[in-house]
Amino acid sequence: MSDVSEQYVGFEEFVTRGRSADRARALHGALQRLAGGSAGDVLQEMARDVLTGRVGLRDAVRVGAYAEALGEGTRALRTAWEALPEEERARYVDEARRALASPASGHGTSPY
Repeated sequence: MSDVSEQYVGFEEFVTRGRSADRARALHGALQRLAGGSAGDVLQEMARDVLTGRVGLRDAVRVGAYAEALGEGTRALRTAWEALPEEERARYVDEARRALASPASGHGTSPY
C-alpha cells in the first residue's frame, strides 16, 4: 500500500488536446476520491499510482485488475443511474454542466 503523504500531480497533468482544464479538474477530483478508498482497494491503488505519476492514466486502464475493477464500478454506477427518476437524472446533468461551465473554472461555456 502506498504512503498517503505522497505528493500528487496537479490537474494540469491531465489536460490534453482532447481534455479541457475543466474536464482535467473533474478527472483529478475523481482520482482523488478513488485514492481515498471510495471504490475499494484496487481502484485506490490505481488512482494513487496515477496521481503520483508512477503510471500514466492510459497505461493504468490497460492493467487487467484495474480494468476489471473499473468495469465493475461502471456497471454498478450505470445500474444506480438508471434506477433514478428521470427528473433527478436531469437535475444531476444540469448541475454537472453548470459546474463545468462555472466562471471559477476559467471558462464561461459548457464543454457539452
